[in-house]
Amino acid sequence: MSAESNIACEHCAREEERKPGISLGGRFAIAGISAALMALGLLMETQHLWQFWSWGVFFSSTMLSGRWVIPRGLRGAADLHLDMNFLMTVAAFGAVLIGEAAEGSAVMLLFFVAELLEEKADERVRTEIGRLVELQPPTVTVVDGQSEVQVPPSSVSVGTTLVIRPGDMIGLDGVVIEGSSTVDQAPITGESLPVPKSVGDSVFSGTVNQEGHLRAQVTKASSDTVLSRIVKLIDEAKRKRAPSERFVSRFSHVYTPVMVLLSVLLVAGSFLIGLPLTDSVYRGLTLLVTSCPCALAISVPVSMVSSMAGSARSGILVKGSEYIEKISKTKTVALDKTGTLTRGKLAVTEICLHNGSTRRDVLKAAVSLERMSGHPIAYALVEAAEAEGIVETPALRFSTIAGLGIRGELQGKTYWVGSKKLLEQQHVIAETESDHRCGEGTSVYVAEEQKHIGTLILGDVVRPEAHDMVAAFRQRGIKTVMLTGDNESAAKTVATEVEVDEYHSGLMPQEKVELVEELKTRGVVVMVGDGVNDAPAMAVSDVGVAMGAIGSDVAIETADVALMGDDLSRLPTLIDQARRTMRVVRQNVATSILVKLLIGFLAVFGLVSLWFAIAVGDMGLSLVVITNALKLTAKR
Repeated sequence: MSAESNIACEHCAREEERKPGISLGGRFAIAGISAALMALGLLMETQHLWQFWSWGVFFSSTMLSGRWVIPRGLRGAADLHLDMNFLMTVAAFGAVLIGEAAEGSAVMLLFFVAELLEEKADERVRTEIGRLVELQPPTVTVVDGQSEVQVPPSSVSVGTTLVIRPGDMIGLDGVVIEGSSTVDQAPITGESLPVPKSVGDSVFSGTVNQEGHLRAQVTKASSDTVLSRIVKLIDEAKRKRAPSERFVSRFSHVYTPVMVLLSVLLVAGSFLIGLPLTDSVYRGLTLLVTSCPCALAISVPVSMVSSMAGSARSGILVKGSEYIEKISKTKTVALDKTGTLTRGKLAVTEICLHNGSTRRDVLKAAVSLERMSGHPIAYALVEAAEAEGIVETPALRFSTIAGLGIRGELQGKTYWVGSKKLLEQQHVIAETESDHRCGEGTSVYVAEEQKHIGTLILGDVVRPEAHDMVAAFRQRGIKTVMLTGDNESAAKTVATEVEVDEYHSGLMPQEKVELVEELKTRGVVVMVGDGVNDAPAMAVSDVGVAMGAIGSDVAIETADVALMGDDLSRLPTLIDQARRTMRVVRQNVATSILVKLLIGFLAVFGLVSLWFAIAVGDMGLSLVVITNALKLTAKR
């Protein structure tokens, strides 16, 4: 059983006791033998065969199914800690003493089965998390001199060359040094589409190479990969409890002793009003069994852990159930601009054409020269050219004009690519700004000989899913606020395009912090950023969410929630999962309390039997709570 459930559920005093060297399957087998003994005892009673010996058969069944329950109950009583094990022990032996050995056996058996079902549910959650661990293959192929050998990932050191064939699961984090391919990163990021990889790109443990052959240089040891960190942080997250969990735990400490006292008073009261002693004790024992708060105690932790496991499968790493509860109450989502709402890198947004040139002429000339410069603008031009199927021509007599641009010859003609000052220096007449200003951003001028043929507009591109994400938040009644250090013009352009409710530009880090603190006065604030530049604002927010954390150790370590991919559409999913989780928690708690009250009321008037109280009020109720919670493990 999880550490979280151990704290909340008192009948699991220690995990070691809960798993006493016998497998879960073995203990289900013990439950089966106990049930067979109980059935034999009932047969002996109903057929009037060896009725004296039937008591021994029932007692054997009770002791077998109570093999671990009874010792824990007695130890709890010795420590003046009356837990669920104590309640079941008293109920079982009390039933035997008043001549209801069959009911005593049924109580212990059903409680034991309820425990096993609870542990089975916890095992299901651990299995979901364990699937992440299984994403690391048992062996990887590395280059050893002139040959390739297969070795365990744990034995590979940083700097080793990793061989990744088509269809291979990547076993370690690294950087591609040879080849190109596409990689399925869905197991880690939840992305539905494969991601192109070529020389210089990062690859991550747990992802799957598709059609190409790659070689990558290992950048992290097996214990430090993104996958290893995710598994470690999920395990740690299970120990962080939400306020609702802490309340249920405190409630259980008070509730159990109170119910023991009420059961004693019910016995005394029933006897005083004229009921036989055996009937009075039976009513008290039935109330005692009914009062067992197992289902209530596990209702919150099993829901929270299931939710975290389901989120992890969708590429969302939540680092504690306390954050799930906060996220469910979100009133405002504060968003960084660069790298969050936008891609954080330059791209060609528009191309202005002059003097009869074509789009292809301008883009081909620009990319042919810029490809040789290594300037950041070159990457944007190459990406734009590839998107339009344009292949650059190697430039001759290439040279750089410091601070202004570049020059080169293509098919016998001289081309200039750079700033407007470059054209002025070369006595090229540039089109007036009113003629070629076709968008906000950085202008790159292209000239052929003495003729200005085009102007490229470069800017930071808004993520395609940003607008839909903001609209999704609006539908959910959540306000969006963009916080950026960029200038007013750039901020307004992005804010208008994605339609955020409010934006603030030209902010220093401290000013972002102050605005987040102001927003918190209106309700829970979730701050979304890159986990590094926005760290101060994320730290003061109620929940800090890091974007694209798969590539950032700092983001994974510092954020409360990490979106492993760059997909903003995961944010509404995160809110929905948190709200769904809290609905399940409320359903489980309400169901547990209402069923307990109903059966408890019936028990006071002697209208339910011991076995019915435990079958419906404990085992059945626990099964309902667990089944409801396990829905949260599904990938969204």
